[in-house]
Order: sequence, then C-alpha cells, then structure tokens
Amino acid sequence: MKNIAKVLFIFLFTFFLAGWAHLENSASAAPQPNYVKDLPPGHSMHDYLLYLAKDLDAFWSPIMVGDGYADPATTYSFPAPGVPVKTNCAVEEPADFPAQAFYCGFDDQIVMTQEMARQLWDGTYRTNYEAPVTFKAGDFSVAFVMAHEYAHNLQTELGWLPVYEEEEPLATSRSLELNADCLAGVWARSVNDRGLLDSSDLNEAKRTLTDLGQDPSDPNPTHGTPQERTKAFLLGYNSGTAPSCDPYLLNPY
Repeated sequence: MKNIAKVLFIFLFTFFLAGWAHLENSASAAPQPNYVKDLPPGHSMHDYLLYLAKDLDAFWSPIMVGDGYADPATTYSFPAPGVPVKTNCAVEEPADFPAQAFYCGFDDQIVMTQEMARQLWDGTYRTNYEAPVTFKAGDFSVAFVMAHEYAHNLQTELGWLPVYEEEEPLATSRSLELNADCLAGVWARSVNDRGLLDSSDLNEAKRTLTDLGQDPSDPNPTHGTPQERTKAFLLGYNSGTAPSCDPYLLNPY
C-alpha cells in the first residue's frame, strides 16, 4: 500500500520514451516561441523553460496569497540530455528514459528534462497512438505540460495532495489530473488576455492533450481520455477562473 500511496502522491505525470536521439548540443537554440516577448533570439530550451516557470509563478502567486494561502513558489530542474534527475521522488534514470516531466511533492520540485520539452515541441512524444492527430505541436505544447505540473504544486498548497508519504490524496488520480488540466487552461487564458496567444498556440495544447490522453479502453484511467482532458483545459480557459475547476476535485472521476 505504501508504494501505491507513493505513486499516487508523486503524481509524476511522467512520460518515458523507449528510444531517443541524443542531442549533441544541449545548449543549442530553441525554436522561437510564438507568445513570449522577453526572450532574445537564439535562447536555449533551458531559457524557455525558466521563462515558463517564472510566468506561472507571477500569475498564481498573487492569487494564492490573496486568498490566504502560502506563496506557491516551487523549485525547478530542467536537466540537459544525460544529466541526472536529482529529486526525492523515485524516477527512472535519464540514460534509460530521457523524456520526463513531473512534479515531486516530497521536495516541492517541478522537473522537465530538456529532451522531454523538445519532443513535446516536435510532437514526437505520444502515449496514445490511437487518437487521431488533428493539430501540430509546438511551443505551447511545452507550456501546457509545465502549467499542468505547476497545478499539482497548487493542489499540494491547497491540501488536496499530501506532503508526507504515509498520507493519502483527498481526490482520485483522474480528478486531480483533470483539475490540473483545467488550471492549466486558466493560466493559458491569462496569457491570451495579455495579447500573447494566437490560434495556433491553443491548437498546440489540444494536440498535446490528445497525444497524452488515455485510451478509453485503458483499465486504469488515471489521467482522462483526450476528450476529457481537452474539455477540462477548455473549461479553465473559457472561464479564466480557478473556482471553475473545483468540480473535478469535489466530484469523483
């Protein structure tokens, strides 16, 4: 039971890739995102991931503090290819599984390997090969996954996720994951309201939600189907408010 509880607590939302192409130059320039304005041309993938992290902090911190909660600021790690993932959570070695993205509640840390970010951006990372591909992936595919992981940090601050291994979450895995998708949509709406999104960005998020949604026939529905995940994301995006996401936590999914 403890191992099961630990898996539930970590909520890795971790993606492992069986085969991968090693990047020879981990500091090479990332493609230019559509929606950022503060990054110089030729920035690295690490620069982009750090930009996302800071933007998420800047959006959520005043909301949480204003509602009487602790500042949700968390730590981050964006390992380059071949660099070990240092965390208190049990994860696979990058040499075997270079594409990883997860939130570790044991040390309050968001981890996204740069290889994971590149594969999300390129649309080469998928866990669901049955769902039809409608849109292209891109920079906002990475942004969505980062926002989703940040939402797990918010869930910890709000008490839905435990801070000790022996404790249990207060909601089911799928409820927490769909709530995180919804909260990612709330943040995406804020990006749009700043005039930094275009239609391709939202489509990139939809593409990733399809790629990572579970097949409806999966006997262990921990994250939700592409349709469920997209619906949750759009609920948050269209409302622009965190309370709109509460039903996912208050009702078992």
